Amino acid sequence: MKNLAIIVLFLLAWISVSCEPDPVIVGENNSEETGVFEVPVSSKFTPQIVSVANIVDPINGFVKVGESELTRKEDGLLVNFKTTGLTPGYTYTLWWLIWNNPEACTIPNYCRDLDFSNAASTQPDMMYAAGHVVGKNGKGNFSGYLRVGDDSTSINDLFGFPDAGGLQQGKTFSSEVHLLLRSHGPAIPGLVNVQINTFDGGCDDPFAIPPFTEIPDEIGECSEIQAAIHSPVS
Repeated sequence: MKNLAIIVLFLLAWISVSCEPDPVIVGENNSEETGVFEVPVSSKFTPQIVSVANIVDPINGFVKVGESELTRKEDGLLVNFKTTGLTPGYTYTLWWLIWNNPEACTIPNYCRDLDFSNAASTQPDMMYAAGHVVGKNGKGNFSGYLRVGDDSTSINDLFGFPDAGGLQQGKTFSSEVHLLLRSHGPAIPGLVNVQINTFDGGCDDPFAIPPFTEIPDEIGECSEIQAAIHSPVS
């Protein structure tokens, strides 16, 4: 059931944004329309590429609820996940899903649920990115940094996936990056720190509610509610 739940999660996340994959622009063809920008190389700055992807809400018709900005550098990834429509006083966590070798996916550089069956080649790794309690306006601003080789927060073992080593060396630009927002329900006094820092924090059963099917509204309920996907850029 655990493997099935996570596969359904990523299938729905993929469907929700696959019709609008991030375009790839290299060199001087920077464009506000495409949402991909390359920062010029200089002696003072590390080469980097910034992409912007829609955050979608599959529960309410795959509507756009925010934007995810991903900065890729040689030593890691930085995300700023700005979203809306969240429940005030609820706890949320943001998770990286890194496909280190998306060229091995059934559709190259376009990974989806069935590519977990070939995890030894596609090399996915799911890791913690950020978490906090949402305020009265229902807006969430989650920022996280993932350093190359840091798999200290990996939860691959929960789903029976092989160890992929986190974001692998040399994969910051060529990896496919999925970002998943998970609700842990109302803040529970004494457990908030666990709720906003772990996958199963505050959850009676972390797999009880199928991903992207309903918004948790009671203490002990958890599920994924929003997603964004950044395609490889090289």
